[in-house]
Amino acid sequence: MSKKRRREQSGIDVQLVEIYEDLASENGEIRLKAAHAFLTKFSQDNNTSSDQLAEAVRRLLRGLCSGRKAARLGFSVTLTELLSQRWGSPPVDGAGELQLSELVDVLIKQSETTGKVSGQEERDHQFGRLFGAEAFIKSGVLFQPHASPDIWFLVLDIIYEIAKKKPWLREECGWVLYGTSQTLKDGHHDIQLVQAIIDKLCENALAKTPEGIAIWLRIQADFPNVHFPAGVWRHENPLHRKEAPKLARILKEASPAEGTDEVNGAVSQKGNWTSKIHFAWNVIFAKLADDDIVNGSQKKSSTMSFGEFWHQAVDESLFASSSSEERKYWGFLLFQQLFSSAPETSLPSLFTDNFKRCLINQLASKDRYLHLAAEKSTKSILKRVESEPSAAFAALDAFLAKSLPGNLSFDQVTKTKTLERLITLADDGTARRLVHELCSMLLHPGLYNGEDVATRRQMIADQLVSLLKSRQNTENLREPSSDARDLVTKLLNVLVAHSYFSVDPSASTQPEAPLPPISRKTQDMLRSRLSACLSHIMSKFPNPAYHIYDAACQIRANGVDTAMRSELDLAGPVGEGVSTAWLALEQVSKSLKADSGNKTCLEAFMLLYSLTVVQVYNGDADAVSILDELHNCYNLLIKGQGKEGQQGSEVLVEILLGFSAKPSQLFRRLTQQVFSAFTSDVDITGLQSMIKVLETRENLAGQDEMFEEENHDSEPSDDASSENSDVEEVEMMDANDIQSSSNKDESSEAASDSGEEADDSEDSELAAFDAKLAQALKTRPLTIDLDAASTTSSSSDMTDAQMEALDEHIAQIFKERKNLTKGTSRKTQQKDARESVVNFKCRVLDLLEIFIKQQHKQPVALEILMPLLSVTRTTTSQQVSSKACNLVREFGRICKGKEMPETDDSEKALGLLREVHVEAMREASNAHASACSQASLCLVRMLVGMDRENLRKVVEIYAGTQEALLMDPMCRVKMSLFTDWMNWCATARLGR
Repeated sequence: MSKKRRREQSGIDVQLVEIYEDLASENGEIRLKAAHAFLTKFSQDNNTSSDQLAEAVRRLLRGLCSGRKAARLGFSVTLTELLSQRWGSPPVDGAGELQLSELVDVLIKQSETTGKVSGQEERDHQFGRLFGAEAFIKSGVLFQPHASPDIWFLVLDIIYEIAKKKPWLREECGWVLYGTSQTLKDGHHDIQLVQAIIDKLCENALAKTPEGIAIWLRIQADFPNVHFPAGVWRHENPLHRKEAPKLARILKEASPAEGTDEVNGAVSQKGNWTSKIHFAWNVIFAKLADDDIVNGSQKKSSTMSFGEFWHQAVDESLFASSSSEERKYWGFLLFQQLFSSAPETSLPSLFTDNFKRCLINQLASKDRYLHLAAEKSTKSILKRVESEPSAAFAALDAFLAKSLPGNLSFDQVTKTKTLERLITLADDGTARRLVHELCSMLLHPGLYNGEDVATRRQMIADQLVSLLKSRQNTENLREPSSDARDLVTKLLNVLVAHSYFSVDPSASTQPEAPLPPISRKTQDMLRSRLSACLSHIMSKFPNPAYHIYDAACQIRANGVDTAMRSELDLAGPVGEGVSTAWLALEQVSKSLKADSGNKTCLEAFMLLYSLTVVQVYNGDADAVSILDELHNCYNLLIKGQGKEGQQGSEVLVEILLGFSAKPSQLFRRLTQQVFSAFTSDVDITGLQSMIKVLETRENLAGQDEMFEEENHDSEPSDDASSENSDVEEVEMMDANDIQSSSNKDESSEAASDSGEEADDSEDSELAAFDAKLAQALKTRPLTIDLDAASTTSSSSDMTDAQMEALDEHIAQIFKERKNLTKGTSRKTQQKDARESVVNFKCRVLDLLEIFIKQQHKQPVALEILMPLLSVTRTTTSQQVSSKACNLVREFGRICKGKEMPETDDSEKALGLLREVHVEAMREASNAHASACSQASLCLVRMLVGMDRENLRKVVEIYAGTQEALLMDPMCRVKMSLFTDWMNWCATARLGR
């Protein structure tokens, strides 16, 4: 066999082959290095022959038609730079012009397709031709003085031919010519070159395409001296108001405009839909936004405004109910771009009706086709607002301005937290504008149906509460005259004015009256929202007393305003108590302004007085008597006046316990806030008042003992006040809070459910009782209408025997009724009473926790240990037991080293240690045993700290307890008591 002859490869430039290979690399850095090597090889400094240069250009032009890797990108960059370097200056021998025209001919020949070729190959060649034309334009060689305009006209013909024959390349062709306008503007070239773009645009019937509109507007703005053909657009302005419908059809790429009688004929549209929006949209919106800024509202122009164009071309076109999902997707993309970049003054124009409807529909369910696009739209809103908080008002105003389906809020319909996030991100200036807007909507909701108006106003009130809660991180809330505090004051004033007052129609001067008038039900709702705001201020705001004082002052101001009519009758003791409270508040305010000392206590009294006055206006029957007690306490603690032998701390604790008994988060936080200010004044008497609550039995008898002045059979239910004061905690909680609350309060919910069932049962029993009684008396039941009742009842007198029989029958009916209702009613009362006592104990334990944290070094703090251990064992509530155990552990954790209670009475401490060990011997839970052990070790550390010799007596006490464990069958002490003791001994040995 003969060997194959090896092919001769002489004359091939291997380095150049490698450069061509690297120019097609998908790595950008490799392509740039290859382009640099290529340009160096063919630079003017190297003696490259004209044939070699021509071959290199031919190879580059042919490479543009290749679909291999990233060849088109690498070859186009290299060709652009090569043209600029070698043909950018006039030729020496005058042959440069011919060479340039020859290069254009080479481009045409290299990008031609002959014969039968595949569709992909044809697309590659068309792309190559367009990229080649773009390279000629970007290199600038066509616009040099030595270049003939004919070459430029030839290149324009190439681009327009591609745009007409290949609609799927028309946008790219338009983009190339759109960028050319900027190149010509920067170079100050002959206007003839620019005029050719417009002339050929119209000749090829491309003026009424998205690309043609963009080019037209760009050249019109950059070259005012260019002549634009008449008859294409009205007044040569594509953005003329009367061109709006035609412009909308063109931009959504519908069928071409009909009825054209000019040279512009119908051009074929794109065959396939693309997921990106046309660049012409951005050109038009940028132009309109600039015009709006320049012109403002000075005069009416024939050109559309930003909002008019959005409404016509996007809202009524892309977001129309009949539009396809693809066009709605374009609309969402436009919104995302424009909200991110448009001037703030143009943002309100984006929130049109069709857009909001489509956004809500798509967000409502994850199964919707455009759900992700709608989500990205809301994210674009939040992203802009995060960097520019003032932009929040446009979105908030749009989503709150009109009622949504079912009168629900935007967040409820879409199951998102968009409004909540926007309110949180809004700055103080935006928040003030929003409060003003919400106040206006509260007065005039735009609805007239009673239920719809109430629901609408409730939604607005909820947004006011959310707005207040969003201000919790504002640092300047501490400043009395800050913008943030003014905002909070204004918000509270809105709620106060419409919660407790109404406009007096007989007044000579009247403020703006709500239409329709605010109903009593809505006033109750507003009071509950006001309570929610005050509760949040209590827990989150610095210096809450001043904010709540501002609300109280607004109540007073409205009370003396002749144009406002109070819903509360201030005659008699009520008015006297409120007047006394106003005088006391004035004194407290003056003392705080004068900085007379004891600021914390004065702020606490300001808080107490202000909230109690609010409760008076809420209709709380006990609030007036609390004002009297509060005034007495103020005289004792602040002024040093009062009855002999009466302690101000005792009175204060009783007042706070009265507040704690109310089922309201607001008063729970109030008691904690005030108690924190007066813990140093609380003595053993005040602690005994709280301990007495812990010792109360958790049943109906215990409730009667705790509230002995009220009879549980006749006292009115607190459900109404509870609803008014705590409704905000139910309605304003987010999903996580609701879940957490439901886990913690299952017993309460069960009681509520059983209570409702009991109510239903009682209703049916009452109906049966009424029917029997009516039958016995031969009268109509109470549920029958008088007009419909039979009037045939006998009017004759009954005999004595008949009367006696009737008495016996009626007595039997009432006896049956009593037997039926006795068991159910008693059971419900027992359950409600248990819940009431348990909740009260939890609130008292919260107060004791505050006392332990602040006053654990006081000897009186030791008096808390035994009641805590006792309630841990005796309570039937796991919540109470857990809280008490945690308090004992907290006491033991804090009381170490220098933080021990400051007492020298070792005998008393030893006696307390013995009581703890006796308590530990009782039958109880493991948690109780652990709490006893913690309390015991705490006392041991305290005794050792007094005198190490006390350790001998401590050992005797532990030994006695161990002996009882072995010898006394009734002793139930857990082994953990001794285990903890031995562990402590290991660390305390020899003083370590």
